[in-house]
Amino acid sequence: MIRINKKIQLMLGLFSVGLLAACGNGNSNGSTSMDSTESGTVSTGIENASSNALRLTASADIPTMDIIAATDLVSFTAMNNAFEGLYTLDLNGEVVPASAKNMPEVSEDGLVYTFTIRDDATWSNGEPVTSADYVYAWRKMVDPAMAAGYSYMYDGLIKNATEILAGEMDPAELAVEAISEKELKVTLAQPAPYFLDLLSMPFFFPQNQAYVEKQGDAYGASSDTLIYNGPFMMTDWNQAKGGSWTFTKNDSYWGKEEIALNQVIVQVMKETSTAINLYEADELDYAALSGEYVAANKANEDYHSQMNTTSNFIEMNQEIPALANENIREALTKSLDTANYTENVLKNGSVPIYGYVPNGLAANPATGADFREDAGDLTSYNLEEAQTAWEKGLSELGVETISLELMTTDSEDSKKFAEFFQSQLQGNLPGLTITIRQVPFNVKQDSLRNGSFQMGTANWIADFADPVNYVERFHSDINRGNYDFEDVDILIETAKAAYDDEEARWDLLVEAEQVAIGEHYVQIPTYQSAGAYLLKDYVKDLYIPVFGPDSYRYASIEE
Repeated sequence: MIRINKKIQLMLGLFSVGLLAACGNGNSNGSTSMDSTESGTVSTGIENASSNALRLTASADIPTMDIIAATDLVSFTAMNNAFEGLYTLDLNGEVVPASAKNMPEVSEDGLVYTFTIRDDATWSNGEPVTSADYVYAWRKMVDPAMAAGYSYMYDGLIKNATEILAGEMDPAELAVEAISEKELKVTLAQPAPYFLDLLSMPFFFPQNQAYVEKQGDAYGASSDTLIYNGPFMMTDWNQAKGGSWTFTKNDSYWGKEEIALNQVIVQVMKETSTAINLYEADELDYAALSGEYVAANKANEDYHSQMNTTSNFIEMNQEIPALANENIREALTKSLDTANYTENVLKNGSVPIYGYVPNGLAANPATGADFREDAGDLTSYNLEEAQTAWEKGLSELGVETISLELMTTDSEDSKKFAEFFQSQLQGNLPGLTITIRQVPFNVKQDSLRNGSFQMGTANWIADFADPVNYVERFHSDINRGNYDFEDVDILIETAKAAYDDEEARWDLLVEAEQVAIGEHYVQIPTYQSAGAYLLKDYVKDLYIPVFGPDSYRYASIEE
C-alpha cells in the first residue's frame, strides 16, 4: 500500500472552513470535489446564535444536499455533518466506526466485507438506519440514468459496478447485499486497501428510500426536505436562496452525548474584508485571509497558516477548436508565471505546482520519495518555448488571432486570479484575447460538468490519500476537458489492475501524469494552496483534514 505522508495528511487544516467547498475546495478559483468562493450578506443567523454556537464562513453556497448529485466540497462538508456513513475519521485522521457497530469482517482474499450497523443508528424521523438504506443509495450511485458525479469511485471497486456503469448490467446486480436489517455484505472487484477510507465519504452514505421517493425532485433542495442520521440537523437552508445555513445538534443521533456544540452557523463570505470586520466585532469565530490581508494580520495572535493538498489548475475544453490544438495548449501552459501569482498576489504560503498530484500526498512504496519528486516538473514558465508553440499553433489552425473565455466563480480571489491570468496571457501571446466570465459557484460546477465552457478555473482535493485519485481523472471516461488519449487511458487502466504490485502501480501512475500534462498539456497547473486564517483561541478540535470534508463533531467552545 502506498505510504501516506501523515504529517500532511492529518493536519488539522482549519483554513479550509472558509475556502473549501474536493471532492470541493479551498482556493481562489474553485473546482470539483473542491471548489470555492468567499462571502455575502451577514444578517442571517449570526445575531441569533444560541449559547455554545460556532460561527464559521463558507466559500460558496451549497449546490445540493443529495449525495447522488454532489461533486463539491461545500456540499460534502455539509453532508459530512448532517449525514453519516459506516465509518468516519477521528481527530488523528484514522478510520473509526460511525454508523457501523465495529470494524468489518473481511475475507482472506480481501474481497468480501461484512458490516454490522449499530442498533441505535436512526434517522431524524425515528426510522432505523438499515442495510437496505446503503443498498438503495449505492445502487443509485452506479445507475447510468442517475449520472452521479462520483459514480466513478465505484468503477473497478465494487463487483459489477464497471458493467453497470457501462449499461451492460442492471444496478440491482451491484455486489451489495442486505443480509439482514443490520448486516451488509459488499464484494469488491479487487482488493482495495483504501476501501474503508472511502466509506467515510458522502458518496458512500445511505439514503432512506421511502423518504427520498416521497420528496421526489424536492429532495436535497432545502433543509425541510431532508432527514438526517449524522451529529447535526440542518435548518434555515434553501438551495435557491443560499447565503447561509445552520447546523443544530441532532437529538436523534446515537452519539449525541459526545457532541459539544449546540449550533454551527455558516455564512457565505465572498469578500475577505467583510469576514475580517465581523471577526473583529466578535461576530465570527473564523475568518479566511487572502492577499494583502495576510501580511496585515501576521502579528495577530489568532493568525494561522499552513499548506494543504489542494491542486489548482485551469481546465481546457478540447471541443473548442483552438484548445484541441496541442501547440496552443502548450503555449497557454508555458505563458503563465504562477510563481509571480503566489508570491505577489496570494502571499499566503501557496506555492507554484508544475503537475497535478500535490506535494505531500503520498510516498513511493519502495524509496519513500514524494510523488511530485518522482514525477518531476512537467511544465514551466518559459516564454520562448510558449511563443514558439503559439506561432506553430496559429499556423496549424490557419488563423492570426484567437479569442477564449475564462470562466471562474464570483469571489474576490477568483476575480484576482482571472485578471492575473488574462493579463499575463494577453501580454505574452500576440493575437490572444481572454474574456473573463464570473458566475456563481454552482453555475461554474454545472458548466464544467456539462462541457459548456472554454476554459475554467478549478481545483481538486483528494477523496483519499492516493495519487490514483488525481491521475485517474485524466481518463477519457472521467475528464471534463473532453479529450481522449489512448496512451493515457492504457497507463491508468494498467495501474489500477496492478493492485498487487505496489511499485509497478506507482511507476504507471507517475508515467500517466507525465504523459497527460508533460506531453498532451491537458490542463494548466497553477499552484498548490496554503491557507491563512484567523481563529478564536476558544475554539477547540475543529477538524478539517487537508483533503475531504471537515467535521464539527469533535469541536467545542471553551468557556
